[in-house]
Amino acid sequence: MESFDGVTAPALPAGWVAMNDTIGMPDPTLWVTTTDTSDTPPNNAFLPDQDGISDKYLISRNINVTSAAATLSFRNNFNTEMSGGVFWDGYVLEVSSPNINGGTFTDVTDPAVGGSIPVGGYTGEIDSTAENPLAGRMAWSGNSGGYINTMVNLGPNVNGQTIKLRFREGTDEAVSAPGVHIDTLVFTGASCP
Repeated sequence: MESFDGVTAPALPAGWVAMNDTIGMPDPTLWVTTTDTSDTPPNNAFLPDQDGISDKYLISRNINVTSAAATLSFRNNFNTEMSGGVFWDGYVLEVSSPNINGGTFTDVTDPAVGGSIPVGGYTGEIDSTAENPLAGRMAWSGNSGGYINTMVNLGPNVNGQTIKLRFREGTDEAVSAPGVHIDTLVFTGASCP
């Protein structure tokens, strides 16, 4: 389990890494822990939905998967730019496993991974006209209306592997929104060494 509560905000837990992969757009804003809007106090992981193109990652520590039926459940609260039925900004969950695409981070719902999100899944396809790095991909986008339950089947193809997860948010060229909060991650059929 990871509830982000064993650290003092804005620090991340040991082994977790925040990265900014926004090409040509220097920006110091990264995923952090915060005490604001936690599902289970004191902390949650947070990234604001910025005004401007960005591609930002929150990468987990190593996770040992010991079951073909491994799952991740977490509390998910997102409010990203969406207007007129168009999903402009959003975030996805990707997995890096040494036996899939050479370890390249790949969406958990990609057939190569074999995962799915049967509860609290992606809400819309990111628009492709405003330079969002996630353009054309399904993502959590729009407003969840507070915390919702999300359950992810990690997929049979990661069984027996040591993986990392990457929460990845992409934003387009304009308009900000409150952002993304995640809290109370619980794994079954997997553990952190």
